[in-house]
Amino acid sequence: MEQVMNVLPLTHKDRPALEAMDTGIEDDYVIRIFERLIESDSHEIFGLFREGKMLAVGGYSLFGNGKFAMLGRLRNDRRMLMKGNATELLQPIVDQLFRDPQVSWVGANTHLHNLAARRVLQKLSLEEGPVLHFLTLKSPELLTDHKPGPVWEEITSLQHKKELLHLINDPAFFPFECYYPLPFDHALFTDQYLEESSFYQKSDASRFVIVKNDTKKFDYSHVKYFWDDHYNQSGFFETILHHWKQHPNNVGCWIDFSAEGFKRIPDLSPYDVQEPWMLYGKWK
Repeated sequence: MEQVMNVLPLTHKDRPALEAMDTGIEDDYVIRIFERLIESDSHEIFGLFREGKMLAVGGYSLFGNGKFAMLGRLRNDRRMLMKGNATELLQPIVDQLFRDPQVSWVGANTHLHNLAARRVLQKLSLEEGPVLHFLTLKSPELLTDHKPGPVWEEITSLQHKKELLHLINDPAFFPFECYYPLPFDHALFTDQYLEESSFYQKSDASRFVIVKNDTKKFDYSHVKYFWDDHYNQSGFFETILHHWKQHPNNVGCWIDFSAEGFKRIPDLSPYDVQEPWMLYGKWK
């Protein structure tokens, strides 16, 4: 007899079932922040159950006042791999999101070499997007071949920040948070987000960079830059290092490089380098 699967939103009573899963993840942050996830208005998390046992868990986060939904936090019980559980869990979640009139885009971010996860996303009809490289600048003394220059001027006016963003020609993505690149869209730039972001503009007004403190287990100075010429712009690195110096508890400057920007880095030794990621997504 076929065993019936159920996809259900998780509640406080599901914590033991989550902890009983064999995911192979030590100190899993999903368990650590479980209560926050299930009580949040902007995060949802679901479990795939069979006969009371949780076989997979995953969910989504909402951004831009609910316009963007990013799938994530997918975990499978290793004792039940290759059973199609990830697709079975995520398909009804994606269907639900596309029925939501508030949601315009559904996406996911996964390692480029995680072919199993990429197959799942393709089954969900999400489309391949850009390849991204997440690097954390931790040893600035090792930087070479960059163009030195003065620290760029900090922009504090909310109106000026908005004007700078309106000058950008639609880039392929916007690094909204660490691990969460999203389509560039002005719905993301709430007044609160802009006020919490530090904007620095080059003296000739040809470039600007945004740095926003973010926490993903560790604290980072998260750098948001819309061009691939980091090493050719005088003062770029002095500017982001200036911000880091103002926030000494940050472990480094997290920089999202496009595939082209990554190719232009002359030496990777100043950075912690992650495997490349691929952004998937689909507009309604």
